[in-house]
Amino acid sequence: MLIRPVTGVAGAAALAAALLFAPAMAAGEVRIAAGQPGTPWHAFAVALAQRYEAAVPGGKATTIPRGNGYWNPIVVNARRAEFGLANATSAAWAYTGDETAYRKKKYTDIRAVMAGLRPVWIAAALRVDYVRDTGFSTLDRALRAVRGAPRIVMEPFSSLVPIFADKILASMGSSRRILRERGGDVLQVGAAQIPPMIRGERADLYFEAVGPVRAAALAAGLSDHARFVDLPPSALVALTRTGAAAYATALGPEGEGREVETVNLGTMLIAHRNVGNRVVRAMLRILIEDRELLAGSHAEWRDYSPGPHEAMKTRGVPMHPAAASFFRERGWTELAKRGRIPLPRRKPAR
Repeated sequence: MLIRPVTGVAGAAALAAALLFAPAMAAGEVRIAAGQPGTPWHAFAVALAQRYEAAVPGGKATTIPRGNGYWNPIVVNARRAEFGLANATSAAWAYTGDETAYRKKKYTDIRAVMAGLRPVWIAAALRVDYVRDTGFSTLDRALRAVRGAPRIVMEPFSSLVPIFADKILASMGSSRRILRERGGDVLQVGAAQIPPMIRGERADLYFEAVGPVRAAALAAGLSDHARFVDLPPSALVALTRTGAAAYATALGPEGEGREVETVNLGTMLIAHRNVGNRVVRAMLRILIEDRELLAGSHAEWRDYSPGPHEAMKTRGVPMHPAAASFFRERGWTELAKRGRIPLPRRKPAR
């Protein structure tokens, strides 16, 4: 089945209906809110469901596709899924009712199971010829320009990226309206359409959420046409105040190139607060003990190896009681206080 990008209010409403009115499940079954087929989240959730059924006698797990970082906290809060993959940032926004993202509506029935599953960064790329023509070599200068403001291109509302873009503009005293008044624009299209728009000089600035593999592919695809740039200092301050984590990383192929100042949205597994302790503990054992199998689910998860420090960075989302006791019993709560301690990687059994 082909899942097309959700565009506009009508598309977002259709996606919400599909996710929130899924049929109820029988007792003993769990559902995992995932991502669209073909995405890293979908592959990971399928692998997690398979491992759950293999590890839990009589257990049955199914995945709910078509979700994403924005919708999955809502789906889990409504108990249309017992578990869900979410960005740590979006889960924090949902729990606190962030005004830009969730219009002050709070989704307080979600609980963190494990954070630190996978990094996801906001990448901002300026078109090289735009920089040459305007002299605006930084995102800060481009977005503050009174004339020659950039034409921003990004994915539709179903992605978290537009929310980040609006927050970045707001942190600089700007908005989509102001940007257009200064000669810029905001264009929202499917991901596959964006690189050709940059190469064809129909857009000047590209925002996207990327993992390590996607960042490398994007850098290679845009090659000489665009380059990654730092997020403005004011944006970094504003974003880190509301759940994102400041992060410096090289976004070029295989981590090459200059480090870029950005934010890490993070990835974590969340659950409804009423999910049973035994089920949560079973999921945690799988996440830790079967990490090599889960890492093999998709190229974007190849470095999956959550450790104590990352596991409990829930960005203000309360931890499920079973998860809290699980980490205490394993000594992870104390280890987390010492900083990042990577877990040793085991070689897969032959």
